[in-house]
Amino acid sequence: MNIVSIQDKELVLPFTTLFPGTEYISRAGWTTDGKYGWAVLLDRSQRRLQLVLLPPALFIPVTDDLAQRQKNLEAVPHDVQPYIVYEETTDIWINVHDIFYPFVQTSEDEFSFIWVNESKTGFSHLYKITSALQPDCYQWSGRDFKCAIKEEVTLTSGEWEVLARHGSKIWVNEASKLVYFQGTRDTPLEHHLYVVSYQSPGDVVRLSKPGFSHSCSVSKNFDMFVSHYSNVSTPPCLHVYKLTGPEGDPLHMVPEFWASCPGDYKSPEIFDFPGKSGFQLYGMVYTPHNLQPGRKHPTVLFVYGGPQVQLVNNTFKGMKYLRLNTLASLGYAVVVIDGRGSCQRGLKFEGALKNKMGQVEIEDQVEGLQYVSERFNFVDLSRVAIHGWSYGGFLSLMGIIQRPNVFKVAIAGAPVTVWMAYDTGYTERYMDTPDNNQQGYEEGSVALHVDKLPSEPNRLLILHGFLDENVHFFHTNFLVSQIIRAGKPYQLQVYPNERHSIRCPESGEHYEIMLLHFLQQYL
Repeated sequence: MNIVSIQDKELVLPFTTLFPGTEYISRAGWTTDGKYGWAVLLDRSQRRLQLVLLPPALFIPVTDDLAQRQKNLEAVPHDVQPYIVYEETTDIWINVHDIFYPFVQTSEDEFSFIWVNESKTGFSHLYKITSALQPDCYQWSGRDFKCAIKEEVTLTSGEWEVLARHGSKIWVNEASKLVYFQGTRDTPLEHHLYVVSYQSPGDVVRLSKPGFSHSCSVSKNFDMFVSHYSNVSTPPCLHVYKLTGPEGDPLHMVPEFWASCPGDYKSPEIFDFPGKSGFQLYGMVYTPHNLQPGRKHPTVLFVYGGPQVQLVNNTFKGMKYLRLNTLASLGYAVVVIDGRGSCQRGLKFEGALKNKMGQVEIEDQVEGLQYVSERFNFVDLSRVAIHGWSYGGFLSLMGIIQRPNVFKVAIAGAPVTVWMAYDTGYTERYMDTPDNNQQGYEEGSVALHVDKLPSEPNRLLILHGFLDENVHFFHTNFLVSQIIRAGKPYQLQVYPNERHSIRCPESGEHYEIMLLHFLQQYL
């Protein structure tokens, strides 16, 4: 496709006039037939979402000539207006997703689409929605643009999730009235490809092989799908499966795995336990390679703990988290726990952090440590390090502030140390505004609690990239200033040319050596 001409256009009225309270345009695009532009709008609290349709005729050429602009406005047909075809509200927060499938319009007075809604039940599920479009029946105020819902059909349901975030897709076969999607219906630890009818919804059918976690893509003519899959003990494999044809077709057969693990790689063991919060919590443990009966091993709790991330699942960890296997090979027990606030468990589970980031996560981590120590007798609870990066760095600091009796040392990478100084859209989604939640901001900002850090030396190591574009180096700068004022000991390692994630191989090697040296010397 070639761009042949470009013209700047603007809405006849500002967004804030058409849609009062709008703070964010989180998604935008064109409907399949090009008849409408569409946008997903959020208010500042991110507790109200609106899906709107914008006819191209609603836009006029940008000009500094006021007389010409007035002529352009008068040329806009009177029956042209935006439509709010769907609205969601929640008391927790809206997790913006990537699933929107608009059907080609067959009637001027209605608009049908497939959408994911998490607010309705607390779990992300598919719905087929038809909204009524009634030209000439609206006045020029945002309240009046809201369309009536003619039909909302539930396609999936239950205490599991349709994958909708992080670039997830659905594939809609309009000929057979089927929608293919990925989800966690079998277990929150595995992603699978499923199919359901959107014309007469019934049973959801799994198409991918159980015992693995899959990332799938369906072909354009819906005759096959490709899956990139693995589990904790099997490296990633790629296989093409047929959706149609005889069962004896080779593409229906179970593939032979072509990848193998290095000889010194030992996969983690996944476990679960009932948390005091009422939720079942999942974790995984790397057993020390030199395990001897009766011997207790120093333990590293690797943590992230924040929203939108799941660490514990049935996928291969030998690449992204190879460092954890390295620690186990050197005699450390390594524990990972997904507590309240992590994703893939529903909005109530993730929403436990609402307005109180840093105040609930450590308790789940400590519960998990205690469970592991009882189930696996090789964990030495007197020698536990907590380590993480980004939100995990924040929780590493929170861990040694809140439970210095549990964590002997903390290694905090790129930590958020004061929420007032972090990304507004992210922070206000989970913590509301500072004016509405002053106590939450204060209690959740580790830099304001440095007086509770240990007074003993060699218990705290902070690492940060000086060019961090996400958690700006200001956070560590401010934290260290507060630590010095409080007269508390600390160690700091700066990576001058690194951003939020360490990219340079030499810096990565230096970080790993630094981590190991600190653990071997002080744990």
